[in-house]
Parts: sequence; C-alpha cells; structure tokens
Amino acid sequence: MASNEYTLSHQDVVKAVIIHQDIHEGFWTLNINFDVAAGHDPQVPDPCLAVTIKGIGIMRASPSDPFAIDAAIVNPPAPLHVEGTVRIAAGVNGAHQGGMQFCRDVYRNVAVQSAAKAPIKRG
Repeated sequence: MASNEYTLSHQDVVKAVIIHQDIHEGFWTLNINFDVAAGHDPQVPDPCLAVTIKGIGIMRASPSDPFAIDAAIVNPPAPLHVEGTVRIAAGVNGAHQGGMQFCRDVYRNVAVQSAAKAPIKRG
C-alpha cells in the first residue's frame, strides 16, 4: 500500500535535483527563497507576519560546506565509449573463449588503436 506522505531530508532533495537536472560536477546545497510580508488588520489587534516559500532549488556551494553534496559522486558522468573496449571487456568477462586467441585479439586491437592515435614525428 502506498504511503500518503513522503518525507525527504534536505540532502535527498539536493540529490534528486542534481540527478533530474543531469548535473555531473560541483558541490551543491539546498536553496529556499522566502517571501515575507508584514501586516496589520483592524480586526486583528496585533501586527502579523506572513512567510511563504517562493521557490526551492539548489545552488553552488563550497566544498568545505558540511551540507554540500558532490554531484560527481551522486550523478557521475557516463563513461565514454572507446572503440574496441567491448571486445576486451567481453574477453575479460569470459564471453570470449580460447585463451591464446583472446591474447592475440586484444594485442591486435590495442596495437591498431595505439598506431592510429600515435603522434607523427616530422623531422
């Protein structure tokens, strides 16, 4: 059965916004904007104060802030795909059988990538 109330800590709110906004770097903390209005009404003998919340969000924080959340930990960026890593990972995970053939395949793959990306010396 679903609950009628879900309570989050301020840090959980910051984490949710970091993930929802796809933020991957920096330290962030909760930011709440209030609107304050003072008033006096002839029917109410004492002055009154009304405080409302205008908005809730996050803002950058110092890494030394004890309430700061590191976006790199909460929402790390997706790893970049490098050509050939699938074949190497498949062999490491046991999907590629054949022992020595696996070593040859990995060597060829790495050697081809290294040759393609190596700087050319002009002399």
